[in-house]
Amino acid sequence: MRLVHRIARTIATAMARARNQAELTGQADAGSGGDAGLEPRRGLFAWFRSFAHALANTDGGRPQRSLTWPLRLLLVASLAVPLLLLAIAAEENLRVVRFEAQQRVMIEAGQLREHALSALATYALVLAWIDDRIHGLDWSRIEQDSELHRFLSDIETLPQIGAVSIIDPSGRIRASGHSFAGQPIDASRLDAFVAQKDRSAGIFIGRLHMNELTHVSDFAISRRRSTPDDSFDGVIAVFAKPDYFGDFFSAVSREAKFSASLMRSDGSLLVRYPSLSTEITFSSDAPVMQAIAAEPDRGRFWSRGLADGTVRLYGYQRIENYPLYVVFGVPNQGILTWWQANLIDYLLFAVPASLGLFCMALFAVRQLQMQKVASWRWRTTAQRLKREMDRRTRAEAELHQSQRIEALGQLTGQVAHDFNNLLMVVQGCLETLSRRQQDDMLQARVEMALSTIERGEKLTRQLLTFARRQPLKEARIDVNSLLQQMAELLVQTIGTSIRLESDLAPDLWPVNTDAAQLELAVINLAINSRDAMLMGGALQLRTFNTTLPLERLAEEGNQCEEFVAIEISDTGTGMPPDVLARAFEPFFTSKEPGKGTGLGLSMVDGFARQSGGSASIRSEVGRGTTVTLLLPRAREGGAAPDGGETGLPAGVPA
Repeated sequence: MRLVHRIARTIATAMARARNQAELTGQADAGSGGDAGLEPRRGLFAWFRSFAHALANTDGGRPQRSLTWPLRLLLVASLAVPLLLLAIAAEENLRVVRFEAQQRVMIEAGQLREHALSALATYALVLAWIDDRIHGLDWSRIEQDSELHRFLSDIETLPQIGAVSIIDPSGRIRASGHSFAGQPIDASRLDAFVAQKDRSAGIFIGRLHMNELTHVSDFAISRRRSTPDDSFDGVIAVFAKPDYFGDFFSAVSREAKFSASLMRSDGSLLVRYPSLSTEITFSSDAPVMQAIAAEPDRGRFWSRGLADGTVRLYGYQRIENYPLYVVFGVPNQGILTWWQANLIDYLLFAVPASLGLFCMALFAVRQLQMQKVASWRWRTTAQRLKREMDRRTRAEAELHQSQRIEALGQLTGQVAHDFNNLLMVVQGCLETLSRRQQDDMLQARVEMALSTIERGEKLTRQLLTFARRQPLKEARIDVNSLLQQMAELLVQTIGTSIRLESDLAPDLWPVNTDAAQLELAVINLAINSRDAMLMGGALQLRTFNTTLPLERLAEEGNQCEEFVAIEISDTGTGMPPDVLARAFEPFFTSKEPGKGTGLGLSMVDGFARQSGGSASIRSEVGRGTTVTLLLPRAREGGAAPDGGETGLPAGVPA
């Protein structure tokens, strides 16, 4: 029993390990980006994973305590399959038992035929002896010959003969082994006499009747008395004892409730074991007569007994040269009893084997359930650990990035704020000069200086936006309308070698953000795309509504679930993975010196985060780059989200 448990535990463990390996392989395949050479292998693993998923219910949730339907089906099959095999074996054995019963009834019927044929040969020999003994004697001599009477008496001592009679042409018994007083007995109506009177019937076998000499039921076997001219001169009759045949029939078989019969071809029953109290003649529609009509020499049939109503399987055979049949039958219940005995032998083997198989299957299922729970716990723990590791790595990276940006932002914000104060002083002086200047040339120079100061102020606002110290001027904006208004500006920015395409969602949600900063972010992205498409290409603007899953919201720290996405795609050279990983870093650029400051994407990311959204990049070398801005959907009434503004750095004068 320990060996059985060990085997079952080994099977369950192997199945669980294969399932876990299939899951890990599927995750590795999903993260590898796809490989055409691994498609057949991936298909095999996918099939195995689906089988393991159905068998173990590995749906990612906590395993249920109740058995899944495949496991229940496995337990049912562990009982149903042996029972089905047992039913098939029982059906086959029943067929074999019935076939053996058919063979047996034919063998027993053959033994009855041999016995009856031997007895009939004896009767024919006795008739020939008597005919030879009375040859040439007249009827007076036959009636008065004492030696003849002793001869007939000796013949009647044979066990199969009840009486012997010599009947004259008028139908009177003139000699017999039995003595009778008074007038000779009239046998003119005896069927054995009537059949021989008109023509020679050879050896004729009559019906069962009550014999007036012996006062018992018997049947006559007769032949004509020989004459030189073959004329009719009386009949010699031997009366056969039914008990002689009945005694043999009773010992021919050991079957319980079997039956054996001797009958004439016209349906008249001569002998039957067990004996019947009345004489029976079968009609033409009786099963035995129908079977004989279909197969005259031998055959089998099913019938219900006339005396006891028992259903039996009968076999019959014809006795050669005689219009007689022997019939042997065995009860159907005896056949079923023999089959049931075999079935019990099968059950003695099949039931313990089935129970053992069921116990092994149940043990394996329980082990599989335990392995499933353990696997789920291991997988859940591994997923939690991976999420924590990813969260820690992301937090460390964000902390490092925020520290760098914070330090740079403080420096940039301080410089920008001080520079802005200086510009305000210069602007005040220039405005004073502008109101007092009489020389047109000097006035033009003053106005040029004022316009330059305005551009400087715009630059300081951009620097403060990068440093996240410049408050956004939020307003409810229709992004599609804004992009359509920027279309001409974008065309002039990217040039004629690049075509501008747009795919704007008709039911786009409004957003709350700074329109000027959004325009600046789009222009920065368009300039980057233009620089990546020196040989021309296509720039696509796409907008759509999206809802982030709760897991991603928790990871990014967002409170809003609904966002408006602005997707800017190009068909340029794309970014290698190492460049893509640092794309949002400040002052990082892959352009040649003098062609880029490395602040464009960083300012875009800062604007998106300050608006409560996020920015992401997808890029592949040779296939282009896609930048997606996610801006929160505007709240009802146009209220801005909390924390949308950030004050100036501490210690910086206003």
